[in-house]
Amino acid sequence: MWQRERAESMITVHTLGTGSGKPTPERNVSCTAVFREGELVLFDCGEGTQTQIARSQLRPGVIQVICITHFHGDHINGLPGLLGTLQLNQRTEPLTVIGPKGLKQYLQTLSRLNILGVGYGLNLIEVTEPGVVYEGNGYAIATERLRHRVPCWGYRMFEPPRPGKFNLEQARALGVPAGPMFGRLQRGEAVTLEGGEQIQPEDVLGPARPGLALAYCCDTQPCDGAVRLAGGADLLIHEGTYGPGEEKLAHARGHSTMLDAARTARDAGVRELIITHISQKYTRIEGFAKKVREVFPQAHFARDLNVFELKYNA
Repeated sequence: MWQRERAESMITVHTLGTGSGKPTPERNVSCTAVFREGELVLFDCGEGTQTQIARSQLRPGVIQVICITHFHGDHINGLPGLLGTLQLNQRTEPLTVIGPKGLKQYLQTLSRLNILGVGYGLNLIEVTEPGVVYEGNGYAIATERLRHRVPCWGYRMFEPPRPGKFNLEQARALGVPAGPMFGRLQRGEAVTLEGGEQIQPEDVLGPARPGLALAYCCDTQPCDGAVRLAGGADLLIHEGTYGPGEEKLAHARGHSTMLDAARTARDAGVRELIITHISQKYTRIEGFAKKVREVFPQAHFARDLNVFELKYNA
């Protein structure tokens, strides 16, 4: 079930690996980290992810969930090493790993070959159908099928609705004293005044406001699943392996162009777009920005170790 410890939360998105296929000095392969309320969720875990975490000054010990989209090496080859390092760091808290069917066999094989050994609990979730697959501390993760050369899943991380805006004048009119009771009401808790009168949150709060939501779609060619997954999200992180004009090549390989990513963001009605999984053949991408932003103005081109902050609407 949902748990919410605070009326507001803080989410930062760290693009740890933004390249495709193979690591280079400029771009590592796929990994995006989402930091929320002291916890990290990783989306994909390509080779070199541990190094990128160290460079970013994030703490691997607070990783709670790792979401793997598919079994291509540039998205999963960093997973065994990261799990092993958590063991070396004497982790005791269970870790959840989510991925396509075959995830359990993959990790069991590594364990049987003595490549991987962990003493902490692994909660392994194999995705076989779209829908919510994980509920955490104030957020949940849902999945949707993408369209790639192998089975591939996109992920949506989202919060429940948050309490409406606090009406200070109404609270005072009802006799609620300033102080801790204000905070309790804002968290959705009823309070009892000295005279015994009970004040309900809905007495002083406006309509519920949506929590934050982000979607991660990588790797995929344009598909309805990506649009459904990202619908109305605050942020879409979408692959843009190829530049504008290379749609035929991109789609034949199960990928998207940067313009495809912009169209998906537009069709899904998201607030902002981060384009990642950029082909290593591009040393400069500034020339693509104008065409992409003509389709979706709030498009950003990720580079390794960028940090983006997710903010609430008013």
